[in-house]
Amino acid sequence: MFRKRSEGGGIMRSVASISLLAGIAASAQPPAATPVEGYWKNPIGSAIIQIAPCGTALCGKVVWASARGQSEVAKHTSNVVGTTVLTGLRYTRGHWTGSLYVPDDNIHVSARLQLLAERRLKLTGCALLGLICRTQIWTRFDGPLPGAA
Repeated sequence: MFRKRSEGGGIMRSVASISLLAGIAASAQPPAATPVEGYWKNPIGSAIIQIAPCGTALCGKVVWASARGQSEVAKHTSNVVGTTVLTGLRYTRGHWTGSLYVPDDNIHVSARLQLLAERRLKLTGCALLGLICRTQIWTRFDGPLPGAA
């Protein structure tokens, strides 16, 4: 009436079941942070931008600006802190692309971010269909924001 199972088949089914359950559990976990998420300081140290998820993409918001940084954008905004400068960042083919708002010039351009090293991020903004581009190397910022209690 009962048929004896072979030992090997039972083990293989168990391994397959465990693998399936592990896959389901892994897919239920929130996605890991991307390597560009975090705080980044511009080359002259006048601003710190936080890159974080917003909707289905990543965005970058100014979380600190020096007096120099504030004065550079004063004709376009009363306070640059809180301004979203990167939007719609999506990862494709080794870099992130999206849109960059340049508060100094009050313009929006295409943006490309490429992680050069764990603590170095290359940001390129291009206007006029890529005819005019500027590049900056941002440095990862750790620790409390300047002036934070």
